[in-house]
Amino acid sequence: MRTLATFILLGVVGAAPSALAEAWQAKPALDPRSPPDCKQADVSHLLFDLADTGNELSVKTSSGEAFSAPIGPAGSIKTTFKLPVGAKSFSVDLIGNVKTREMEAFNEQYSCRFKLTPLQ
Repeated sequence: MRTLATFILLGVVGAAPSALAEAWQAKPALDPRSPPDCKQADVSHLLFDLADTGNELSVKTSSGEAFSAPIGPAGSIKTTFKLPVGAKSFSVDLIGNVKTREMEAFNEQYSCRFKLTPLQ
């Protein structure tokens, strides 16, 4: 019986960091400051699952990419990842603030900016 109680306790303690993560979803929306050519990028199917674990941001896209990045002072985030849009894959900088959930994805090659809008 004690062995079972130990496993249950370890399971609860092991799950605690995941349970404490604050998670939300966001959709990219084209920033009006972007060049007109950026309207061709169909991101209507993209969805971002984000989780703040305290010192790290975990991100998974609806297209299957997953990565994590350290959260800086006061919630700042800056990381680069590859994102498929249609048949192409683009290098994208994810920048902003995790605490305020104000973030954007920026493609330097085409100067396209997409604001990540949290879903309710």
